[in-house]
Amino acid sequence: MSKESVTPSPIHQIGLVSVESSTIDKVSLYVGRAEITRTFEVEVKTGQNQVQISGLPTVLDKDSLRVEGRGLASILGVAVSDVSASTPGLSPSLSSLEDRQEVTQKAITRCTKAITAIGVYLGTLDARSLGPEHLGPLIDAYETQAEKLDLKLLKLQAEFKELNNQISLERAVWVAKQRQGGLLGKMATIDIFVETEGKVELVLIYAVGQASWSAVYDIRADMSRDNNSLKLVYKAAITQSTGESWDSVSLTLETVTPTFGATLPELDPWRVGVYKPPPASNTSNQLPGRRYFSQMTDKSMSAEPMSRERDRERSGGGAEAWYESMLEYPIKHRETVVANQGNLNASFQVPGFITVPSDGEVHTVTVVELQLEATMAWIGIPRAVPKVHIKAKIKNASNFPLLNGRASVYVDGSFVSKTTVPEVSPQESFDCSLGVDPSIRLTYHPLSKNSSESGFYNKSSSRTYSQHITVHNTKNITVRDLTIIDHVPLSEDSQVAIKLVKPALSPPPAASSAMSSMKIITKSEKTPAPLQVGENVTAQWDGDDPQDDVSAIGREGRIAWKCVLAPQSKANIALVWEVSAPSNVTITGL
Repeated sequence: MSKESVTPSPIHQIGLVSVESSTIDKVSLYVGRAEITRTFEVEVKTGQNQVQISGLPTVLDKDSLRVEGRGLASILGVAVSDVSASTPGLSPSLSSLEDRQEVTQKAITRCTKAITAIGVYLGTLDARSLGPEHLGPLIDAYETQAEKLDLKLLKLQAEFKELNNQISLERAVWVAKQRQGGLLGKMATIDIFVETEGKVELVLIYAVGQASWSAVYDIRADMSRDNNSLKLVYKAAITQSTGESWDSVSLTLETVTPTFGATLPELDPWRVGVYKPPPASNTSNQLPGRRYFSQMTDKSMSAEPMSRERDRERSGGGAEAWYESMLEYPIKHRETVVANQGNLNASFQVPGFITVPSDGEVHTVTVVELQLEATMAWIGIPRAVPKVHIKAKIKNASNFPLLNGRASVYVDGSFVSKTTVPEVSPQESFDCSLGVDPSIRLTYHPLSKNSSESGFYNKSSSRTYSQHITVHNTKNITVRDLTIIDHVPLSEDSQVAIKLVKPALSPPPAASSAMSSMKIITKSEKTPAPLQVGENVTAQWDGDDPQDDVSAIGREGRIAWKCVLAPQSKANIALVWEVSAPSNVTITGL
């Protein structure tokens, strides 16, 4: 009985071009990457089918591609390969335009020569040899023929210019096709098996580079109303040059990029020993400073490794650098690849459908508009700049985390400044500068001085300085939190004594020899209470961070006046201090 051989059925080959045979359904955009979801509808036959999809982005990550089948089909295998991009030839329309341009150029040359020839011929004629009966008709014939040639030349030049414009457009299309071919250089080969021929859906999901987004904001404050709210417009600045145009896609913005190849750092053993200098064969060749190192104490040998490393960087080499290299800081961190670090983990679904072409340009879309609570404060430092700045403490009362990004600030509908929004979680607060408020005016009056002398044998001189500041609120609302900051000088010499006369504040915690008339107050003591110096005006010492460190208050000699100004009202602030020193001492810095 003979054994019949079984002939395998042929594999059905299907060729598709990605941008022509599918649409992008969804884009998940990360910082530096994007995940694309494409859907293909494929006519398959019974048995094994091989689908080759060309025109996929060159920046496609091969390891990220996955394929999902929808229908009665089984996916047997998926492979991604590079395809060499073929340079497209010139289009027939471009060749035709170039031929017409060449013909027009030749016609322009002929017309120009004809005009020149008529002029040359007319110049060879002798008017004396021609009778009056011939001269008139000859000139008329010249005028007629020259006019025809001039009109023809103008028409040919206009036609040449129009052809040149059309050729430029066609060449731009040709260059774009060349560039597109270079950006779409990947091909996916998918083997599928079906039991019944028909249509199946293939969904390709893959990651691409050359795409990113960042947060940008518009902060809009209305200072004409006495309220504590402002509008924050949350935007996304998107760029992509993947080779694929995202046309009317559903866009999701992701704040965390997937991490690839992240490993924990290793902590190597930290070993120390006793320095043993190598034997010196010749004292003349001994390194400079070697004797110094041989006499180093145990205390210097136990110096903190990081300090030694910084000292070695400052030394720039030599014997000390050679010695320090013997005690290299032994903790080594292996490089960890993190695609994005520090951002808050959230996803934003952009409303509607978004179109982002592959042009590398910035395209801005609005994510959401938020109405947020804000506490306004006004701060002026007239000695530096006679202007009042607005500072807002904004609470993110929404469910949207704010990412680090640039913000454009608008006050009463006018653009005033640029600022930066930090990373802020929901229900957290952040400080934001809103620029200068021109409706609060500062006048920093000229400084007045009075001098006097005292003593008979040991004469001393004294100078009193008076500084006056006027604040004018021209608003129609009350300004409830206005701070004016100025300072008094600090003495750097025990012979020079500085005394604060007005406002008569108690000594600050930071008082030292810099202000000789004040005692030193320890951290355990309480912050001096504000001093009432006028109607709705108090004065107090100003510090960098008085909540954490009471001793920081008044450290730089700064004084802060807290004001509450009614509409159209003014406040007058006075700062008076006295500087005393022996008469024979010359004081600098005043």
